[in-house]
Amino acid sequence: MPRRGENIRKRTDGRWEGRYIESYSNSGKACYRSVYGTTYSDTKEKLKEYKKLCKNTVSKITVKDLCIEWLKMKEDALKPSSYVKYYSSIEKHIIPCFKSVKAMYLTCDLVNDFVQEISYLSEKTIHDLLTLFIQIIKYGQSKNYIGYFDFNSIAYPKIASKELAVFKSSEVTRLVSYVQITFKIEKIGVLLSLFMGIRLGEICALKWKDVNFSEETIRIEKTMQRIKNIDENAESKTKIVIDMPKSQKSIRDIPIPSFILELLKKYKSAGNNYLLTGTPEFIEPRVYQEMFKRYLNEAGVEDINFHALRHTFATRAVEQDFDVKSLSEILGHSSVKFTLERYVHPSDEYKKKNLEKLKIFY
Repeated sequence: MPRRGENIRKRTDGRWEGRYIESYSNSGKACYRSVYGTTYSDTKEKLKEYKKLCKNTVSKITVKDLCIEWLKMKEDALKPSSYVKYYSSIEKHIIPCFKSVKAMYLTCDLVNDFVQEISYLSEKTIHDLLTLFIQIIKYGQSKNYIGYFDFNSIAYPKIASKELAVFKSSEVTRLVSYVQITFKIEKIGVLLSLFMGIRLGEICALKWKDVNFSEETIRIEKTMQRIKNIDENAESKTKIVIDMPKSQKSIRDIPIPSFILELLKKYKSAGNNYLLTGTPEFIEPRVYQEMFKRYLNEAGVEDINFHALRHTFATRAVEQDFDVKSLSEILGHSSVKFTLERYVHPSDEYKKKNLEKLKIFY
């Protein structure tokens, strides 16, 4: 029988067990931890020490401490680019807003106040910051730094859907003609995105060994990007990282269209050389984006972001009745739904063509 007023009992195996609250679930339900002893007094003393330890830890840790602890815990599991993104978001936005606030006093009202303080940011940025902060808060709950938290009361901003740019058919014709007439191997990147939907970072990271001439496929398993250098002793504020793509689905083999395959055969280089240069030196995404702007200008096409090539590929593929499941896999998306909702923007000509089909009913 437990002693009255205490959470200590004698077990059937002869040991004494003391229970204390270690953390709370998202619904506010207490989660218990047990300590054991050979006597009642021994167990009571252990329980007292563990309760004291929990109380001291909870009372001292600040939101800043919590964020730093969470980052340290996640460091090995995150890609360098993701870690730097989280680190920068926490340092620039979350910590300055909460300063020395104790984690145990963190409430949904304080978090909603935080949303108001960063309202000058885009809805997407605010949404991403909130998603990150909620992860940290849930970690704080698991460590008993934070008690009950009403997550349903957090006011997430509504993200307005933004139609992404695509090239018109006439623009594609002019651009492809320009690339063919003035072709150099670095311009293959334009064709790889426009006719295969490959991302800019993936193109820059491609090496000739990723091209399988016998299978007529290109293997995508790396991406390149420039990220902030958080090492205070580093000479440069940014650095280039070549790492795994953004998701497991992004690791894929893409069939090569015959006309691109012939170009690749003509310019084939050593396996460890980069595809865009044919040398051990790479072209980083930021530099290639500037090169692409020059290509557009010389082709007489309006300036537009390189990623529009990928959007154009997806859109035109659907307009040509391309199997959407296959398209989703080629693009490296997590689902067909995402492909349709995010990347496919039928042209006015395509919409008109479909409307004309209704004539058969009249």
